[in-house]
Amino acid sequence: MEKFNNLTIIVLVLFLFAAACTSEQSESEPSKQQSSANVENELKKAPNFEVETLKGDTVSLKKAMAEDKPLVVYFTASWCPVCAKNWPVLSEVYPDYKDQLNFVAIGIDPTDTREVMVDLAEEKGFKFPTTWGHPQIMVDFGVESQATTVGVNRDGYIVFQKNKTALSEEEYRDLFDQLVNN
Repeated sequence: MEKFNNLTIIVLVLFLFAAACTSEQSESEPSKQQSSANVENELKKAPNFEVETLKGDTVSLKKAMAEDKPLVVYFTASWCPVCAKNWPVLSEVYPDYKDQLNFVAIGIDPTDTREVMVDLAEEKGFKFPTTWGHPQIMVDFGVESQATTVGVNRDGYIVFQKNKTALSEEEYRDLFDQLVNN
């Protein structure tokens, strides 16, 4: 009987591991036809956080909500090849939206110190707010990897999460428009 229980547990763990490994991209995008109350009931509340950017500004969920602005959080790492594809696109798109939404690229690797990220931002010409390694924020958001873009509406609910994805300028504009116009 004990052998059977151990085998059942092992099979269950393997099944859960396989399911987690196959879910490469998770997207949650409510339709515009849903009412605000229904959407909020289906969406996850974003965790509060506060970070200082490389330029010394503060970005937080609480501040974004107080300003009645949506928030985009991009989880990044200095060594991430997918992130390297997104940085120039974000540098192109973000300036057009900087007055309409809050944005921050949060380093997820604790070895991505302030100095590492300052050098990277200068080398790559970042035109968007960036901070250094804060892996706990990624965990708090339930994000499992770098190169993840999370959109939070004005009410503090996560309305989309694009995992491990290089996005085009048009895709970022669509996502930003979705946040700004709802």
